[in-house]
Parts: sequence; C-alpha cells; structure tokens
Amino acid sequence: MEPKSVNRDAFTVLGVVEHFASAAENSGPLWQEFMSYHDQIQPLSVDQSYYGVYLGTDHAKPLDYLAGMAVEDVDAVPECLVVRELPAAQYAVFECTLKTLGPTYGTIWKEWLPSSPYELDVAAFGFDFHRPNTTSGDSPMHIYFPIKARQKGKEAQ
Repeated sequence: MEPKSVNRDAFTVLGVVEHFASAAENSGPLWQEFMSYHDQIQPLSVDQSYYGVYLGTDHAKPLDYLAGMAVEDVDAVPECLVVRELPAAQYAVFECTLKTLGPTYGTIWKEWLPSSPYELDVAAFGFDFHRPNTTSGDSPMHIYFPIKARQKGKEAQ
C-alpha cells in the first residue's frame, strides 16, 4: 500500500457534526442527517464532493466528525450546520472503498505509518473524500491522512 503524497491548500467544509467515542463508530446516521441538509449545502459546494472530516488527531480517542461538502465563502451558516476551515497540509492519500475504509485505516496506523518516513501531523485534520454518486460499498473513495517528515530519532506514533 503506497499512497500518493499531495499538498493541499486550506479549505472550508460546511455540514453537520457529531461527537464520537472513536473513529470506529458508525457515522452512517450522521451522513443521513447531512442528506437532510444536502439541498441547502450543494449549491455552495466548490467541487460537488463529500468530505468526512476527523476533527481530532487520535482516532482511538473521542473526536468530532464532520460530514459535509467543501465550500467557498459562506455569508451566513444555516442553523444546525457548522463550518470548519481545514489548514493547508501535506497528506498521504490512500485509495479504498467504503467497505474497506476501516481495514485501510488499520493498515495505515499499524503498518504504513510505523515504516514510513512520516509521522501524523497533529496540526491538520484527516478526512475521507468521495465524489457524488459513489455511496455503494464498492465505490472508490480516498483517505487523506495528514503527514509531516518524521523528526530524526523519533519513533512512529
């Protein structure tokens, strides 16, 4: 599993957020809630794609998860929605499907990261990315895992 390394400028995501005990919890109900606001968010979207943003750095600990779409300037955030800016960052980008999302994260954390020249960039947020009309379990998606060069002498996290 060799990811692509990409640099991404800062961008903004508008959607719904929920607190989870860990990233392993089922976010399906949150995505269903997001769809109830889809018609309000979609006209503001810059790429018509979907972002599942992990607003926490340790996926094993409690975190907020944002289901949304990338937007540009939002004059007024509709009630019940949130807007978050993701900072510019370098990412390792992994391809997977909805069915293989969990196992792919397991491989990233347990195999790829410890043997890579990178460490998790805790100043950035990771996210799952998928295009419209790709909601089946076999649909392609991407994991954007925030990275930075590992400091010399530092062990994998």
